[in-house]
Amino acid sequence: MVLCMPEIESARYYDVQLIDLYTDNFGYMGSRSTGNHAGCYAVAGPNWNDETTPTGIVKVFHSETQFSLAVYRTQLFDPADMDNVKKVQAGYKVEPLSAFLGKVAPPAATDITWPKFDKAAFTTDFAEYLDFLLEFCPPVGTAAVEKPLREKFAQIGIGPDRKVHHQDLSPEVKAALGDGVKQAYALIEKTAESIGSPVNGWQIGSAAGSREFYQNNWVLRAAAAKLGIYGNSEAEAVYPFTRHDANGIVLDGSKHVYQITFPAGQLPPVNAFWSITMYDGNTQLLIDNPINRYLINSPMLSGLKKNPDGSLTIYVQKDSPGKDKESNWLPAPNGPMFVVMRLYWPKTQAPSVFPLGNGSWQPPALVPVSNLNALDVKRFGDKSLENFIRTDTRYGHDGLFQGPRGWGYWNYLEYPRPVQNPNLWPDMQSTYFIGRLAMPAGATLSLDYSFPHARYFQFALYKQEHGSFVSIGEDLSGPHIEPAPGSINPFRVGADRLAEKRDFTLRILAEDPPAAAKQRKANTLYVGKHGGELMFVNRTYLSDQGRDGTGWGPAASPDLGAGMPTYTGTLANGTKLSSAEVVKQFGRPMEAPKPPVTAEQWDMLVNAKGNDPALDPATAPARKIPLWEKYWNVKYSILGSFKTPEERSKIPYQGAIDGGGDPETEYLFIQLSRKFGPVYVMRGKMPTFPNTYAGTSGKGLDVMPQAQTQYWSLVSCEAMPSGQIVDALTDMQVPLDADGNYTIVYSRQQDRPANATLDNGVAWIEWSPRGEGIDGPKNREDFGMLMLRFIANDPAWEQSPNKITKPGMEDAVMGLYYPHGEYTDKATFEALGLKK
Repeated sequence: MVLCMPEIESARYYDVQLIDLYTDNFGYMGSRSTGNHAGCYAVAGPNWNDETTPTGIVKVFHSETQFSLAVYRTQLFDPADMDNVKKVQAGYKVEPLSAFLGKVAPPAATDITWPKFDKAAFTTDFAEYLDFLLEFCPPVGTAAVEKPLREKFAQIGIGPDRKVHHQDLSPEVKAALGDGVKQAYALIEKTAESIGSPVNGWQIGSAAGSREFYQNNWVLRAAAAKLGIYGNSEAEAVYPFTRHDANGIVLDGSKHVYQITFPAGQLPPVNAFWSITMYDGNTQLLIDNPINRYLINSPMLSGLKKNPDGSLTIYVQKDSPGKDKESNWLPAPNGPMFVVMRLYWPKTQAPSVFPLGNGSWQPPALVPVSNLNALDVKRFGDKSLENFIRTDTRYGHDGLFQGPRGWGYWNYLEYPRPVQNPNLWPDMQSTYFIGRLAMPAGATLSLDYSFPHARYFQFALYKQEHGSFVSIGEDLSGPHIEPAPGSINPFRVGADRLAEKRDFTLRILAEDPPAAAKQRKANTLYVGKHGGELMFVNRTYLSDQGRDGTGWGPAASPDLGAGMPTYTGTLANGTKLSSAEVVKQFGRPMEAPKPPVTAEQWDMLVNAKGNDPALDPATAPARKIPLWEKYWNVKYSILGSFKTPEERSKIPYQGAIDGGGDPETEYLFIQLSRKFGPVYVMRGKMPTFPNTYAGTSGKGLDVMPQAQTQYWSLVSCEAMPSGQIVDALTDMQVPLDADGNYTIVYSRQQDRPANATLDNGVAWIEWSPRGEGIDGPKNREDFGMLMLRFIANDPAWEQSPNKITKPGMEDAVMGLYYPHGEYTDKATFEALGLKK
């Protein structure tokens, strides 16, 4: 067949892509490959053996299969250009070589009996369809490399040279073929999800090309066809695609509003044109929308509005961003979305998308700028008001497990119970259940659990001392718990986090712990042979997307899910206790928490005559040169912070964590005052963490990875008499540079610098407008405090805060991971401009 091209103006891109039955791209004509001048080209099948190029033909392209496909792409500049495109298309001509040469046509091909096509072609009838199609794919010429593969096919009745008929195969072989098809589809699916390299949430790679490109990687070729059959080779076009936002969360137009911003001078580098096209995430089809716009591309640039700094923002959302922004609106579906960027004839010189995944130009991420469905949510990953209400309704009536307790329950519920006050300085992502136990000597309490869908889980025991709850050193967290037979522990590195079977049993024994750690029973906590009164805390941090605050149940449906643990007891004489009897015999009332320091005591501390003379009561205990410290206990870290270094050194700092703190958590804190500067800027290196919240499915990360810390967070605190926080950042909510470094700005709303934004790579956390948070005229509104959590750190992490063994070692031990900061003001930070 001969394909003739007309003369096409140089500004208009076009290409003709030649594809065979294998979906290999075996040739190109067009702007990049042959130019825009007129010319005729021949496509020859596998049995055409003439080595000469026919007269009038520029080039002969050889197809390995009897059937070929030619895809013509002609650039349309705008709707008014359509008639011009039609004229170009009218100049495309296709005819047999005999007609082109004016010769007699060869005999017609014999008729083909096509099999009826249905969905069984992909499953039970796969072998029959493949057998039929291979008739048109002779292993000759460049396809001769397939001969060994065809010989294997022939042994199971597939292909022209088959040794047996497929219908005559034994049931066992047919069953094995069926299993092979299923395994192949799973592998194709997995390969399709992993094509390319992740860059700002986009996948950039190439899955389409010639036989030379694939080099017998059949699964890659199949995955390419699944993602978007007949894709261009990378020299002709590159297709960054994404289903995820800047945080790796699945894109969903029903839940979020997004923006894509190209910095000034950093539009996609192409010789032809670029486009961004929106598809329905479920069907991969274009979507209906009120302005009939399905893409934004470079020919539209003259009609797009640029930002004052020359950058270009595209608004990706289901509803109009407003008339003033509609020119830059890319309508999104009311649900999952699939976004494809197309770079036609990409430039090879810098800035360039090449090498793919590591180019000097990278596509900007889709940044979620608001959550459409969540009430009282500031950042992606925060729990909504509905989530807190559902969690409280679902679990708030257990006789032993008091709660749920946490910042959101105390601040969002209309009538929170006193026990739900999370004092002291809780994390915003945590849900606690607490309770008091009076364990008789020799008694046992058994709790049948299901591992939550969450980042971190722990059960810990405490005793009350000096008005504070102090850890007794008996606790169990996720990775250290043995699952029940047939179940998976999703907290262990490499584990399937989404496994359905995830049960375990935990026991509390009123016995002395064994002298040797190896003699301890699995999943067992010891409270001493005399038993006694204790408090327990059940902690869950950062439940997965779509889960309630506990991680046990779904967030958006009334289904209970796994539910609370069930429990039974046994007395020393062997008497069995039901759940109700456990509550009656072991349970004790849980009082509302009291702050370790009252407002009056705090005021006395601030104004004490024995304070460090370098401190001013207006700012104490904040210092002009702020330094982060490890938290040891209330006496040393909080009360001692008012003392001179000499006096403070006399206060014991070692011992079990108090204040109900997590014994697996290392805390760093800093006390500040706005009188030294209304803005505090902190910088440091984030340890690696398992970003479990959403994963590729939007239901949580699939596999638990290795990390330096299990969870990192920063909370904005009021003074100890209040014990409350006003804002928090979780590790995944903090933008990081390529080396894992962060910049965080701490200020009041009115002092927030305009460039303290996520899209500028800066996180912002609010300074409490209440200051100390103390009722009355003595409240100092300029007080501020920040607390860092490092939970369940990897012992192999050399800079872990766990290795700080005495005060003053923080900087030396933690190195780049130790936070540094300084006071400044809004104008000074804004003068830094945008980050490069």
